[in-house]
Amino acid sequence: MLWLTLQQLKSSDPEKRRQAVKSLAKLQTRRALSRLAKAANDSDTQVRVAAVTAIGGFDHERTEELLLRAFRDPQPEVRLAAVSQLKETASERVREVLVSALRDDDAAVRGRAARLLEQSSWRPGEAEDEVWLAIARGQLMRAAALGAIAIRPLESVLLDRASSLQVAAVEALGSIPDERVSKSLVRALRSPDHAVCLAAIGALTNAGGPGTVHDLSPMLKHNDHRIRVAAIEALARFDVQELAGAFRDLLRDPMWDVRCAAAGALAKAKDPTTVDALMATLKDQNEDVRCAAATSLGRIGDARAIGPLVLALTDPEANVRKVAAGALTQIDPEWAETEAARKLVPELRSALDSGDWFVRQAAASVLKQLGENQTQPGENADTEIVSPARRRQKLVLSAFMDLMQDADGDLRLAAAESLGRLGDARARSPLMTALTDVDAAVRRAATEALANLGVE
Repeated sequence: MLWLTLQQLKSSDPEKRRQAVKSLAKLQTRRALSRLAKAANDSDTQVRVAAVTAIGGFDHERTEELLLRAFRDPQPEVRLAAVSQLKETASERVREVLVSALRDDDAAVRGRAARLLEQSSWRPGEAEDEVWLAIARGQLMRAAALGAIAIRPLESVLLDRASSLQVAAVEALGSIPDERVSKSLVRALRSPDHAVCLAAIGALTNAGGPGTVHDLSPMLKHNDHRIRVAAIEALARFDVQELAGAFRDLLRDPMWDVRCAAAGALAKAKDPTTVDALMATLKDQNEDVRCAAATSLGRIGDARAIGPLVLALTDPEANVRKVAAGALTQIDPEWAETEAARKLVPELRSALDSGDWFVRQAAASVLKQLGENQTQPGENADTEIVSPARRRQKLVLSAFMDLMQDADGDLRLAAAESLGRLGDARARSPLMTALTDVDAAVRRAATEALANLGVE
């Protein structure tokens, strides 16, 4: 049987060699240990791992020596197997190897070595050992707190295969007040992992060195939209006027979040070209982008934006209307008295014919603010005294129509069903809009409600 096992160790098939190693592990003889020592130098990594693991199970005077020898293996799996098999840490030789293993380029090996050292009476005698112990424990910010001595060890962690460790290393380096960390952070900007790149942007921004704008500007053209957004937000903390042209170009970015970030960043760029670009962005297809543009126009305070913002008061989305109203007040609390607003009365009257009920309501409200009281098409002005019952009916109808735009699908469903039961023709428009609701139940309820109103 032993002869067959030894023959398998010579097989060209690494799996057969690995099985032979497992068989030798059960023998617990000096000869078996010698064969395992040779197998620990096998060309196949998994055979070497199996051999080192098997050696750790032998109670022999050579065991420790063979395990310590395995720490020189080029593959981290083998080194991890060796450190995992160490049981005695009292000898000075073992401790020296474990302290050296704290600097291993594999996090698992470092972590296991740190745990073994902590179980003994060993304590770091030098600052560099203390840095590496903190890194091995995964406490990278603690290592960074020890100062510039942690820079090179943390830079080595940037080469780790684990993205989470690279991110932690970048964040830790960014907390060290030393200009030498900038080079490492700039290199991290080129990482193919977006999380590492984002961390580098944040660290460089917080460091705020003289070359930060130069280092981060190329990120505005990164192929990952998340990186472009982070770069915009970071650069907005510096001289925006210098970057206004680049931000204006990004208002045409294909990704809405990039356009939104660019619109927000331009709040500090007070020049005619920027105002023109933001006014055009009030017609962006994305609600958040339109809100960001309106907010920036309000902060810039250029009176030329009054007209476009007045039109934004008739936006189909309530959030845009709310932000536009706030922006107008920032620019001119008396905006309704301005010539720019008065010129828009014809356009606002045209909006009363919109197929969107919310647009019609918003247009009527703006016209009222401008002193142009209008009755919406299809609705007769009440010339008679409205009875209390009729007044209550109007209030109920208005409440349900408002609920048709609520974010809660259950409330929209209940409102659609209630409007169908009320049977008021004025509910047709919001119910027609609800036919395209994202919630299938709301769409069905709107269809049934319209049928009750005689709309096929």
